[in-house]
Amino acid sequence: MLTPLDLTTYEARLKECVLATKEHRKQKFIPFNSVERVQMPASYFRKLDKAIGDDGLDLRWPSISFNSRTSTGIIQWMPSPVHESLASPFSESNAVAKQDLRSEVAGQTEVVGNQRVGAALAGAYDGSRKEADVLFKYEGQDNKVLYTAVVEIGLSETYKELIDDVKLWIEGNKHMRTVILIKVEENHLYSSPTRKLEDDEVKDLGFPDHRCLDTSMVSLKDPNNSFGPLQINDLVWVGEMGVFLEIWKRDTVNGEAKQQGTRSYFVPDNPTTELDLKLSDFYPLDAIDGGNTRFPLTFDRLKLHLIKARKELAVERCHDVLLAIANREDNVKDRDYIP
Repeated sequence: MLTPLDLTTYEARLKECVLATKEHRKQKFIPFNSVERVQMPASYFRKLDKAIGDDGLDLRWPSISFNSRTSTGIIQWMPSPVHESLASPFSESNAVAKQDLRSEVAGQTEVVGNQRVGAALAGAYDGSRKEADVLFKYEGQDNKVLYTAVVEIGLSETYKELIDDVKLWIEGNKHMRTVILIKVEENHLYSSPTRKLEDDEVKDLGFPDHRCLDTSMVSLKDPNNSFGPLQINDLVWVGEMGVFLEIWKRDTVNGEAKQQGTRSYFVPDNPTTELDLKLSDFYPLDAIDGGNTRFPLTFDRLKLHLIKARKELAVERCHDVLLAIANREDNVKDRDYIP
């Protein structure tokens, strides 16, 4: 749990990184992890939230969330390409499924990404605030908007942290029907493959200018493993990945979050190609209104998105290293440079 002294240090570090992000120079500062979870009382969360909002820092990221039940502040920087790639197929599948609905029913449903939710969380989660990776919304009676399903995707987050998110959505919102959890596991915690090299040694490896990197330069270390390590100039920038999916709903007896069925590993492979999902898993629709309509999301579609996004992730990681080297070379001209 953060102490008052810890809070002062953490707030200063957070504001420094936010300012650097605003000026597109985050690489010059000690970076945060892509997602940081810090134990803190609600009063500290409010102070950190205010620190981000001060000085007119109009930024989409970082996102600041809070789980009141676990007293955890969640600071998330911009999601990775892998994270975003696994979210988009849900919107695509929802659009296809809605084509079979009556227009008035279809108009009551909506899918959005990265929407912050606070007022809809109650009970032990009153005072919490969370951003959904994918949020399904339904406009019910009296034009009341209900949050009815969520997709939570984790790359840097642990499985336990994702389960805390699942419980928040299901146990904190009585209208929540389904939470889909997707966990991406990289076979090792990422660290730069150049971390033990001097800048001149990296330059001797023949990398292009950081502004010229693109996904055509990325290759599989093992051509027979589509989700194996990815390399640029024979250095590995993305490790082998595995991905699993779980479906969670509310237990009808005790109201707690409960996993439905078994975990599905769809990377590297799964003989089942299609998820057994209907629109009624996402919206409060009966059979007459189209609740039995198939939700056409397939594991193959998720895999295709992931294959492309892994290459983008490799490019971004390599770009960060090369850009940092370029900045170090140019530090004499840059008064704001912090070594």
